[in-house]
Amino acid sequence: MYTLPHQLEFASDDWIAEAASYITKAGPQKGVRAFTLSERWNNPPPHLELGDSAEWTLTFDGEKAEATRGFQLDADQTSEGEYQAALMFAQAVGMLAPGRLDAAVAGVHQWFGVEALRSVRDSNDPGVTNLLLHLHDHMGRRTVENPDLEHRAAAQGLYRHIREMEENGYTVIENAITPEFADELREATLRALLPHQSVSMQWMLYHGIEFEQLVMNPQLMTLIDASLGRGAVVASISSIKRGPGKGFIPMHADYSQVPEPFPEFSLTGVGVWALEDWTVASGPTWLVPGSHLKRRQPRPGEKMEGIPIEMPKGSVVYFQHGVWHWQGDREEAGDRVTIHSHFNRGILRSLEPKKVDVQMLHRNPPRLGEALGEDDWFDKMTADGRDHLRMAHMATLNRFNDEQKAAILAG
Repeated sequence: MYTLPHQLEFASDDWIAEAASYITKAGPQKGVRAFTLSERWNNPPPHLELGDSAEWTLTFDGEKAEATRGFQLDADQTSEGEYQAALMFAQAVGMLAPGRLDAAVAGVHQWFGVEALRSVRDSNDPGVTNLLLHLHDHMGRRTVENPDLEHRAAAQGLYRHIREMEENGYTVIENAITPEFADELREATLRALLPHQSVSMQWMLYHGIEFEQLVMNPQLMTLIDASLGRGAVVASISSIKRGPGKGFIPMHADYSQVPEPFPEFSLTGVGVWALEDWTVASGPTWLVPGSHLKRRQPRPGEKMEGIPIEMPKGSVVYFQHGVWHWQGDREEAGDRVTIHSHFNRGILRSLEPKKVDVQMLHRNPPRLGEALGEDDWFDKMTADGRDHLRMAHMATLNRFNDEQKAAILAG
């Protein structure tokens, strides 16, 4: 209903059928013994019509696999929890890479809690485990985000944040990633900056897999969907490193070259990631709440009456580009390092390179390709005209998205 032909919604009928098809092909090739796998995920989105839980069982007899509905408690491998948490895990790709599986689980547990994703029984057969990791990656490359914005935001605990974003122009999601992942990102950023002897850099997405994993953070993407609509594209992924001293970025709005008054709806937005704790002394971003409603740039001499964004390491502040903001003074020693995830509404184009490494697409869920313009609903053009299949798909998706956002704001 809300997918393109080559995409799948997690735990849908088409999804479990594709899983069975893959095991039927790959199982005999790898010489894997017969086994059963069963999963039960509570609170699936209503449009899937699966009731209170998405349950399915995969049975492999050594030659052929079959997927059926229902949960089998005595299966060789069983998993249970919450649908949205399981979807976040299902979209992680690269499970055979060292540490990737544990990091993906830790990321889900960080946001949803341990009980939201738990393996009740694991297969002790290395062959079965290896096959299921391959299955996970195969499905992850085709699994799309839950299109029901209201359901997703409720499951993620982001109702309040969407309302704050509309009223104030910004919101903070605390602890959106683990502290360990924040440390990895900081190290990767400094490693990328070092050869250039620079305090800032664009195109960070191409300087490490860590940035690929960050850019599609499910919590931030829910805010992107609510702010910019579905089909938003990456504008740029940049970094800034700054040491002690006065802030060198004055008060401004990020709508460069946009005529005033700015549109009533958001054209662009940014998520700024804290890779260490943000305090007043650390030189955080300052914002003027509600300034996006003025729909203009600040005037010379206008008072800088805002608030500092204080948040723990691993948090993100998202704000619409119409919000007035500036860089605070840093009183602490050492460097503050940030990643800036800028997004554009889908009718605008990216500032990132036009050619994307195919391996990047291979090791990520389909949404990254969409956000980088490789599966673009708006800009896929041939001599015959636009890709009308993708255009119609995105129109349907955005109508649904707008309906759900209206329900959130009205609720």
